[in-house]
Amino acid sequence: MDMRYEAYSYADKLFYDSPVRWATVEEFAAAGEPLPDGWVGRARDVWVGRQPADLDLPEQGWKIHVSACLDNAEHILSVVSAYCFGNRMAFKFLRSPALVQTQNAKYASRGSSGKFMTLYPVGDDALERCLHDLGAALTGQQGPYILSDLRWREGPLHLRYGGFTEQFCRSETGELVLAFREPSGRLRPDVRRAVFEVPDWAPVPAVLAQALADQSRASMADFPYTVERALHFSNGGGIYVGRPVGGGDHVVLKEARPHAGLDQRGDDAVLRLGRERDILDRLAGLSAVPAALDYLTAWEHHFLVQEYVQGEPLNRWFGQRYPLVHPDPDEETVIRYREEAQAVLASIEEGLRAIHERGVVFGDLHPRNLIVGPDGRVTFIDFELASLAAEFVRPALGAAGFAAPPELEGFAVDAYALDALRLWIYMPLMQLTSLDPGKRAELTSAAAGRFQLPSPHLPDPPGDPERAGLTALLRGDSAMWPALRDSMTAAIHASATPERTDRLFPGDPAQFTHDGLGLAYGAAGVLWALHSTGAEVDPDHLQWLLDAVPREPCRPGLFIGSHGVAYALDRLGHAPQAQRLLDRLLQDPPDGHGTDLAGGLPGIGLTLLHFAGTTGDSLLHSAALDTAERLAARLKPADASGDPTPGRRTGLMYGTTGAALFFLRLYESTADTGLLDLAEQALEQDLAHCVLTDDGTLQVDDGTRVLPYLESGSAGIAAVLHDFLRHRPDPELRQHVERIRLAAEPEFIVQPGLFNGRAGLISLLHTLQDGTEVHGQVIRRHIRRLAWHLIPYQGHVAFPGEQLLRLSMDLATGSAGILLALGSALADTPALPFLTAERADKPASAPVLQAP
Repeated sequence: MDMRYEAYSYADKLFYDSPVRWATVEEFAAAGEPLPDGWVGRARDVWVGRQPADLDLPEQGWKIHVSACLDNAEHILSVVSAYCFGNRMAFKFLRSPALVQTQNAKYASRGSSGKFMTLYPVGDDALERCLHDLGAALTGQQGPYILSDLRWREGPLHLRYGGFTEQFCRSETGELVLAFREPSGRLRPDVRRAVFEVPDWAPVPAVLAQALADQSRASMADFPYTVERALHFSNGGGIYVGRPVGGGDHVVLKEARPHAGLDQRGDDAVLRLGRERDILDRLAGLSAVPAALDYLTAWEHHFLVQEYVQGEPLNRWFGQRYPLVHPDPDEETVIRYREEAQAVLASIEEGLRAIHERGVVFGDLHPRNLIVGPDGRVTFIDFELASLAAEFVRPALGAAGFAAPPELEGFAVDAYALDALRLWIYMPLMQLTSLDPGKRAELTSAAAGRFQLPSPHLPDPPGDPERAGLTALLRGDSAMWPALRDSMTAAIHASATPERTDRLFPGDPAQFTHDGLGLAYGAAGVLWALHSTGAEVDPDHLQWLLDAVPREPCRPGLFIGSHGVAYALDRLGHAPQAQRLLDRLLQDPPDGHGTDLAGGLPGIGLTLLHFAGTTGDSLLHSAALDTAERLAARLKPADASGDPTPGRRTGLMYGTTGAALFFLRLYESTADTGLLDLAEQALEQDLAHCVLTDDGTLQVDDGTRVLPYLESGSAGIAAVLHDFLRHRPDPELRQHVERIRLAAEPEFIVQPGLFNGRAGLISLLHTLQDGTEVHGQVIRRHIRRLAWHLIPYQGHVAFPGEQLLRLSMDLATGSAGILLALGSALADTPALPFLTAERADKPASAPVLQAP
């Protein structure tokens, strides 16, 4: 699971929401105290800032970060803020104790974790004076080490060269990110990685010389193990494979950082690692438990050395064998998997019984904490949440869908997780059961039927008439489309929060970090989806968007940015407001834009082309041509050998496929065949990142997995490639499309959304539809299988977003995007702006799929 979503899951049980919504309920007193004369302040997101009114900060420099623990944060805030007020030094701080905890939590970002306060000393003298003065004032105060920074002596002060004021530039992927300025004047991304780095050109004050020398001398020279590779990182530390320095068998080294990796109780990684050592000692000799071999400290970090267990984590074992992720597995394959899964479950049950017989509650039973050996036997790993049954301590962390409800204690906690595991191994959507406990019965029924499970394995679930009625709407034929559309629309309307200014419809956390108005994650995308599918658009919601445009930053971009907002306003019947927004965007210099469709040149060019067509403005058409020239110059392959560029993102939204889409649409308005050449070159660059898998499908290889999806996978490539082949047929490229079509057919898809889930595959398959009954059956099955993800919201059809932890209504990840895909398949409405040239951008009502 992507743990970036964790912080956005605390404020609301149904929707992702800003951490500010829950973390500011109980703020530090300093956040509300009156400011001294001559000072100004502002609260923005999780931070509260303070600055002398007449102080002009430089663009960048050496800033001081102060870390803190839960028990001393208020004291440190008092000492440091008093010093800053007395010395006229700008600063900011996290606004509540809850934010201090989440900033240091186990799955917080390693690049920014630990930062409690930021100070902005102007000049070397102020920096040196501040370090000495605050270093003395905070003697003895503890705080987590900030991995991205240089530590000042032994206290909670850390340093990093970076931006003082907000400046933005485009990253390599085209995303708008914070930046600082090189001596040449060029802006470059101010990247926060979990390692201290200083730009080659950055000035290093003399006061930092000793700290830099101390850091360079800090080494693992005396560490008695050689680390060979890392298995996993969290904010609490890493897990590594190594060997004793003198030779010997492989071992696992589990690292814990003091004051970091906090759980919900506030316990840090070191405390949990000590408990794990004690539990392993109690379980010594059990075949299902690795042996504890050593415990040591190196520098400030603690290490538990364990026996290395041969095998693979259960989640990886599952991913390599689960039959429903391949197109049309035969029943023999399905039954063989069932038999293998039951054998693994039996080994898990045997191991858990042995652990319980020693009086231990495992406490964290889920697929990543189980290793399946070459002989099929299972070993339990990661005992940091385990406790003695006689002294039971409720786990303060837990995997969604496997963590037991609060009324269960002791061995019942493991029994609950084991039941979840029995279901997960056949229907791996357990996160949904945390969001909606009633989902467990539905998934149980689906698993039992699909894998022909014996009735004692999974008990028959009780019926739910409301769910059954909503599920019936996903029958997969056009006759149900109006009722399905209206139900999804009602859920979207019911979720709206027009009283808020930061967002209108709940969606992905990206609406708080990227764009709250745009097509992908914001209000414009939802309203455009409703309009495009013929659904009702609430006038008050449209007015919310019109009111929001003037008050929000105007940033370029089609799916993430204001170009998409202008496009949506135009399609929603507000051409004058759309044109005014476009005029503001035309004042933005074009040189810094990325090459991605989401926020860069292709989306900007498509928007210009659209408005050139609707207004007849030849200057806009010329601007689109100029955009194409700039894009073509940027897309020359970096590797003359034709090999794929390592590390480059791929696919419709962030790869070169988005550029191909723009070149195609421009070709259709100019008949310039050179644009077709450019489109083909762009498509070939993305196709070079695709691999032919063992099941005959063609998917994007991102270095860790293969992806069939619309945003960054092969489905987006196929959608544009199919369109390209209308203009320039090519048998070899057509074969690529057919292999990607296969990749879009599997019965099981982890997520339901448009960009990275089942809805995007429905959209692709409809685009590629050849009129055969077999193809229609695959689309209907996809639509029926959306029921696996359906979560009722106020009696209507709704769906979860990315990571399945909360509902989402946005276009990229939630119900609005799924509505678009269903509309395209059932009523031939548009699936995405500009993705197909043939269909008009208006609701369609002609039936497409009928029941067989």
